[in-house]
Amino acid sequence: MRTRARVGIVAAMATVLVGATSTAAYADYYTSGCRNAYNDSGGLDCWVMFWKDGIALGGGEFHAYGEHLFAYDSWADGRGVYVGATWWEGSYKHSNGFKLTSGANTSRTLDLGNIPEGTSVTFTSCQTDDGALLNCRTQTARA
Repeated sequence: MRTRARVGIVAAMATVLVGATSTAAYADYYTSGCRNAYNDSGGLDCWVMFWKDGIALGGGEFHAYGEHLFAYDSWADGRGVYVGATWWEGSYKHSNGFKLTSGANTSRTLDLGNIPEGTSVTFTSCQTDDGALLNCRTQTARA
């Protein structure tokens, strides 16, 4: 019985230690918002940034001028960033996005083409972990 108790205690301690030493940074919090677009009258740029312990982990942006998605991964923590945009032209739904998983201080841009001026764009940014999307946040931008 004592051997089983010791094995149970050792297993519990190992679980705690593995959890305590994990290096993957989960976002403690995020900041997000939208602002009037630079050089695009009527456009609305939106952004999401993920943070842990005051350090920017990464995030994404939609820019109305030129209709671009940006993603940046600021920290080598095993996580990445997803950015995506969805919009409608009449009855046709458009959707485009990508995952950036290459590590610290990397960024990528995606040209979404020519979205008609004034079109509402649903912008989403998430953290990624082995392909899974985590901590997703959505903003409504305007082309």
